[in-house]
Amino acid sequence: MKDILEHADDALPSVPWASLRYRDFSLLFFGSFFITIAQQMRQTQNLYQVYELSGSAFLLGMTGLAQAVPLFVVGLFGGSLADLMDRRTLSCITMAGNFLVALSLGVLTITGLIQVWHILVATALTSGLNIILYPARMAMISALVPRSHLTNAAALNSSMAQSAHFIGPMFAGVALAAASAGNAYLVNALAYVPAAAAFLMIKSSAESDRVKAAVTPSGLLDGVRFLWLQRIVFALVMMDFIIMSVGYYRPLLPVFAKDIHHVGPAGFGMLASAPAIGGTLGTLSVLFMGDVRRKGMLALWAFLIFSLSLGAFAVTPSFWVAVGLVACLGLTNSLQAVMRQTSFHLLTPDHLRGRAFSVFNMFSQGANAVGAMIVGFLASLMGAPGALLAGSGVGIALTLLMWTLSPAVKRFEAAPAVDTVNAA
Repeated sequence: MKDILEHADDALPSVPWASLRYRDFSLLFFGSFFITIAQQMRQTQNLYQVYELSGSAFLLGMTGLAQAVPLFVVGLFGGSLADLMDRRTLSCITMAGNFLVALSLGVLTITGLIQVWHILVATALTSGLNIILYPARMAMISALVPRSHLTNAAALNSSMAQSAHFIGPMFAGVALAAASAGNAYLVNALAYVPAAAAFLMIKSSAESDRVKAAVTPSGLLDGVRFLWLQRIVFALVMMDFIIMSVGYYRPLLPVFAKDIHHVGPAGFGMLASAPAIGGTLGTLSVLFMGDVRRKGMLALWAFLIFSLSLGAFAVTPSFWVAVGLVACLGLTNSLQAVMRQTSFHLLTPDHLRGRAFSVFNMFSQGANAVGAMIVGFLASLMGAPGALLAGSGVGIALTLLMWTLSPAVKRFEAAPAVDTVNAA
């Protein structure tokens, strides 16, 4: 595998799916697909069940708090583990933990013992497991394809994630409508079985060549230092964190589905899946366009259109227009996300990738967790539409401010890294 990667390093991807020609990357792609489906199924099921049990938008926001606490408490430690341990083994351990959490929720629901606090605890446990799983599996990508294919691999990975974001919530909505919530959790648990099998079949992960860093207080902060030194990337990451925090609409989708558009679980599943449809279109566009030169400009346009679409979604009376606008939110979010993810792969040395991606994940997932608390609180004060209108205003103002005051972001073009990638 190592010789194949080394000889392919100078060859540019000839087709949009070029990285899938590498066996181990295909297995990682397949396993990650099932992982993301399972994660999205459970998140959708959790939000719907919390609202069914409580009828409280505030408690929907509290799921964000349950997700945020472990995200920020163990986030840096999870990245250090990914740089210390065998990344494939670490991924399988966290998958086993996710399987047990889903199984427990299913048993509690079927027996009629489920309460909101059970779901909040399960959300916290899942968040802690996934903050370790994400940097471990993301850091494996660069060892499974040549450097010339990293942009292609990152876009394929993003396309896979967006497809799973569509399939997962849709499966959850269908399962909730056709069967009990407890059985839906059991189906969710089973999704981790093929994922773990795929990871166990991966042969190459560059573990023998990688310099493994010990877990030290200073080492925990290496990912933060790396992000701070890459100032333009830091600006884009912070824009994503702020705009996605104040405009995190997903926890309020049950409110829009049930109380505003008056659709049932199937309609909720369509709303929850629509962002992934748009996101998939966005990442497929990047795959067919190839490497985008003006990454900063594309990100700014994506942030602006996202904020405008958010405000329109908040006020539209039409369910189908709402579905289209939510798809647009997913499309614009995916465009700027691919730009950030590709830059991380290209600019980060292999021994630091776990810690760098843990910081990346803390900001991207942290935006969701913090955003769930913000929009849940605002929705309890001014209603769901008012909360999203406020987020839209903040997003538009911040994007225009960055557009005006930071010409470096508009000119930003990510260049390939000069360090050597260890190939397996």
